[in-house]
Amino acid sequence: MTSSERFPDIEIYVLNTTLENIIDWLNTELSEVSQPIPQGTVVKLTAVYHGQTIPITVTPGAAGKKFTSVIFDSDATPWDTDLDCARAAYKHFESEIRCSASSWVEEEAEDAPELWWKVNDQGEKKINWH
Repeated sequence: MTSSERFPDIEIYVLNTTLENIIDWLNTELSEVSQPIPQGTVVKLTAVYHGQTIPITVTPGAAGKKFTSVIFDSDATPWDTDLDCARAAYKHFESEIRCSASSWVEEEAEDAPELWWKVNDQGEKKINWH
């Protein structure tokens, strides 16, 4: 992937945070953040960036209950890649952020190890995360 390619969507995992903190962060990065709507185990909302409405899904207690997943179901975000988003999120939360090391590819072998970025006070590091 070249630096000019955008991921079709963005997903990050934030360690030890709350929905309120996620919404505070969204309000610093995007505009017109909607009221959250609980739908089962997830919370749905939307926000706007450069006139584009972005559907957002927040899943508290994802990945072993310690992480909150935030999915931006659009390529019209401020970030080209998950890692770009993770870096911005880390600056706000000052808590560990994880994200996939690559965009989702349907053809990938199911048994291939999945690499993730871990962004924290130690810097950025690729890890295997199950």
